Amino acid sequence: MKKDYAKTADTLIAALGGKDNITRLFHCMTRLRFYVKDRSKINEKEILKLSEISGVNWHEDQFQVIAGNEVNAVYKALEDKGVPTDDAPAANSDSSKSVVSKVIDAITGCMTPMIPALTAAGMIKVVLTLLTTFHLVSETSSTYQVISFIGDVTFYFMPFLIAANAAKVFRVNQSLALFIAGVYLSPTFVTMVAGDAAITLFGLPITKATYSYSVIPVILMVWITHYIEILVDKITPKMVKLILNPTLVILISAPIALIVVGPLGTIIGNGLAVAINFLSVKLGFIIVGILAATFPFIVMTGMHHALTPIGLNAIATGGTDTLIFVSQVCSNLAQSGASLAVAVRSKDSNMKQLASAAGVSALMGITEPALYGVTLKLKRPVVAASIAAGIGGIVGGLLQVSLYIAQNCIMAIPAFIGEKGLINLIYGIIMIVVSFVAAFVLTLIFGFEDVKAETEDEVQNTDTEKQPAQQNAPLVEKIELCAPVAGTVKALSDVPDKTFADKVLGDGAAIVPSEGKVYAPADGTVANIMDSKHGIMFVTESGAEILIHIGLDTVNLNGKYFKSHVSDGDKVKKGKLLVEFDMDAIKKEGYDLITPVVVTNISDYIKAVCMEKEDAAVNAGDKFLTIV
Repeated sequence: MKKDYAKTADTLIAALGGKDNITRLFHCMTRLRFYVKDRSKINEKEILKLSEISGVNWHEDQFQVIAGNEVNAVYKALEDKGVPTDDAPAANSDSSKSVVSKVIDAITGCMTPMIPALTAAGMIKVVLTLLTTFHLVSETSSTYQVISFIGDVTFYFMPFLIAANAAKVFRVNQSLALFIAGVYLSPTFVTMVAGDAAITLFGLPITKATYSYSVIPVILMVWITHYIEILVDKITPKMVKLILNPTLVILISAPIALIVVGPLGTIIGNGLAVAINFLSVKLGFIIVGILAATFPFIVMTGMHHALTPIGLNAIATGGTDTLIFVSQVCSNLAQSGASLAVAVRSKDSNMKQLASAAGVSALMGITEPALYGVTLKLKRPVVAASIAAGIGGIVGGLLQVSLYIAQNCIMAIPAFIGEKGLINLIYGIIMIVVSFVAAFVLTLIFGFEDVKAETEDEVQNTDTEKQPAQQNAPLVEKIELCAPVAGTVKALSDVPDKTFADKVLGDGAAIVPSEGKVYAPADGTVANIMDSKHGIMFVTESGAEILIHIGLDTVNLNGKYFKSHVSDGDKVKKGKLLVEFDMDAIKKEGYDLITPVVVTNISDYIKAVCMEKEDAAVNAGDKFLTIV
């Protein structure tokens, strides 16, 4: 029976408090990642009733819905419903986040979109290894060479892929980020590195280093370029910004990339590889066991994405990985074994289906359905899986199992084939079997408390408990908003954009600005400043959700001519300066500056009434809208 993902999307949107409560959505391989305005509006019970959803999780201010193999279909359905989506999380200045959390978010944003390309490249290399191992293709043939370079493309040009993603994460012009990656991979530079002569730039030495396959230098450089762009934009005259800005950014960034960041990234990358090799050789069985045992909990924090570059770096510099991906294989196979044991033991038909699917998914390296939907939910199975993964990791460490290609699932078996010969393949299979079987057996031994489906009576009781609070709510609430910007008042119907004029987003009014400053219209919270800084979602203390949209189609400026003075989540008082914008520059670019001020959750109220007559002049801070 074909699944109705549109219906799933409708249920999700409702359970998340409505479309207006969702500020941003993006996804990785298995999770839908939401940023919402009001956590209290989320109904987790309703979400968990969906057959496509295996679990939910909060990571700081990010609400994660685990959809496993269904993630792409559900994401597309949500996108079709108009949920605001984004390909990667932007690295913002949210002061509530720790430095470690920001670093992890940045690495996740850079690496996660690359996973399909890395998977494809890895499998092509596995196929090539099998073809040559069984003498089906000669290493001297053109067929071998063609397949080989196809498999190498992702790895060789990894700086380009990382730069494209990092540009979104660090809010850098994507073409300039790719330009920087091109500096590292220029054929002329590669030839100079291979030569005997020293390389200098105006007498400054440039370290000879190969940047294909590299991860760290490009991430560091795109991050630095973000600040270079800001600095350059401040010092260049308005009349020549279009020409001078990108030129100066490259002239400043390129030398820094080659003289400072490149060598630094190479040193850090090589240092990580040396550290991994040292730990693997000296304390291999202990380190691999500990990492394998704790990997499910690392996944919960999102730190597993930060480990991927270390494993890739080990393969790029030493040809093999003996820690990161080896540990992941043990952990993932243990999750699979534990989930399938639950499928065998559970008497609940829904849990049997979920655990079976999650167990197979974990075999292929997608463990979130197993972790969040089965083992963690039932508690004791996650302990069994953790112990089993640790045992498998210790076995792998003692046998010095090596992976020659980045893999983390049952498909890793061919990736054990390499310089060590078939003995490494045998040891790798032993490690996999130990991890899987130990988890399966330990889960059966430890047991678990089987889940019970929520009865209809329980649902009705829950709904009944909520009714008194709703009955006690005030019948009419009056909220006053001040004008967020000085200018001339216009009716919303006069805005030359049907979305606003037809009140699709909500009710309100508009102002044609006379000053390039936007202030808080009331006491409340900055729910979201759009990446392009042209739009502000503001929530008053009484819960009214206000969209202040500076100009029409100004999103296309990508933040140029806008300066934000606040960050997402900031609590502010009425009159606080939120955003400044260059009116003259925006007008010269051909954009209409009319600024709609819209109550997006107007359905929670009766109407929004403008307190000023049309075409009247208002100052920022004057009474502007009354919501009743």
